[in-house]
Amino acid sequence: MISFKHVDPSTANEETQDAFAEAQAQFGSVINLFKVLGNAPGILKGILALNREVASSTELDARLIEQVAMLTSALNKCDYCVNAHMKVGQSVGLSKQELLLALEGKTSDSKAQSLLNFTNEVVRNRGLVSDKILYEARAAGFSDKALLETIGVIGVYTTLQYVRHVANPAHDFPMVEEFNADKHGANKEALFIAG
Repeated sequence: MISFKHVDPSTANEETQDAFAEAQAQFGSVINLFKVLGNAPGILKGILALNREVASSTELDARLIEQVAMLTSALNKCDYCVNAHMKVGQSVGLSKQELLLALEGKTSDSKAQSLLNFTNEVVRNRGLVSDKILYEARAAGFSDKALLETIGVIGVYTTLQYVRHVANPAHDFPMVEEFNADKHGANKEALFIAG
């Protein structure tokens, strides 16, 4: 598969350098996915701005955000992001086993499970969430604010995952051997089950 050009941070124009500086501040480095997005710095800045707001959530902690991100990555069949979130998720205190469970939309925590169920329906059904799943998430203690922020997390990573699929950046992180896109990803039969 043909890869898009990776923009070199040392030779990038001023607008792209500004976007890369924000990526560096948020993620600690300018990963290859961001180097590809350096071709469209306004898009990278927009994604990073939404990510910054989501990360500042008062209701979703970093562990929940990473579980949602891992499930979204799996459903969107994105090995690049699964690899990245395995590293980031462990850095915020999740175990490898907890992250592998998130690939399946599972967790041992009942409150977090209701949020993963919500995430699963949002991604698989393109936002068409059943009343039952919405009720369960609210009953578990998630406010409308938290659920909208969850959609924000899904939006950030779905956009990045689509870029990954189209642009094919070089991998930055070790492969998660347990991830199988055909097993974990969304398929046509799973879509539009809500409603």
